[in-house]
Amino acid sequence: MEIRDAVPADTPAACGVLRRSIIELCVADHHDDLGILNRWLANKTPEIVESWIAHPASSMLVAVDAGSILAVGAVTDAGEITLNYVSPDARFRGISRAMLRALESRAIERGNSRCTLFSTATARRFYRDAGYVETGPPQDKFGTAYPMSKRLTAVRLERVIAELPPGVETLRAEAQGEGFRNLDRLAIDWESGAIRFDRDGEALFVAEIGTELAGVGGLTTDPVRRDTLRMRRFYVGKRFRRRGIGRRLAETLLERAAEAGWPVTVNAGPGSAPFWEALGFIPDQRDGHTHILKRSQA
Repeated sequence: MEIRDAVPADTPAACGVLRRSIIELCVADHHDDLGILNRWLANKTPEIVESWIAHPASSMLVAVDAGSILAVGAVTDAGEITLNYVSPDARFRGISRAMLRALESRAIERGNSRCTLFSTATARRFYRDAGYVETGPPQDKFGTAYPMSKRLTAVRLERVIAELPPGVETLRAEAQGEGFRNLDRLAIDWESGAIRFDRDGEALFVAEIGTELAGVGGLTTDPVRRDTLRMRRFYVGKRFRRRGIGRRLAETLLERAAEAGWPVTVNAGPGSAPFWEALGFIPDQRDGHTHILKRSQA
């Protein structure tokens, strides 16, 4: 699935998704009342949707899979999310959440630190789960509308559980270009099941900015020392360096190590020793690592 900017040729399909989503998925709001439905759908026409696509102060995005539009979203340059509708054929696939992340990312790119929106009753729980809070009393729009707001965080950290995110391949290719093979080993070990970062104290995290993967890092049991963890597969994309992303990744992993009460080792790559030493690691060249952070120093 790809989320991209809408183009005029998307107008008929995007309009169809908007109308079907409202009619079929928002029954809790319109209650099949034709008066409410007609008012809600009045501006969901091809002509108006095409004008939204062309609007200079707003971004309209579409989620596309195999040539079909599955979701439509829009956010103004001021950070107001005005559309986020999913096709009834694509529910419960995480597409609405992916679209919301893309809209928030676009708002960040436009210089916003907060997103605002009016939620339907249907989507109220969805937005709450995504971190939005209600900012005022409900309003009477097409049914009850809830004003909501969320402070945006430019960098998100997500733990990897079931599968490696697609963006890892982009980082892997970049790392290869720099002569690093740690993400090759990550992909190979994950595919074979040799290392899945799922034993006691272990974890793999990725850092995301909007819809882009900015970095990755993990902890595994040290292959040589018992009751010790090893920092592994650590890489931050070139465009995202010197923005504190590597430090946030490392600190998140070290917090988990502190919970286990174990020391942490790292085999610092060329030029990275100052980074690890700033986090409290000390030189300790042996057993396949270059530095160690003991629990008493954390």
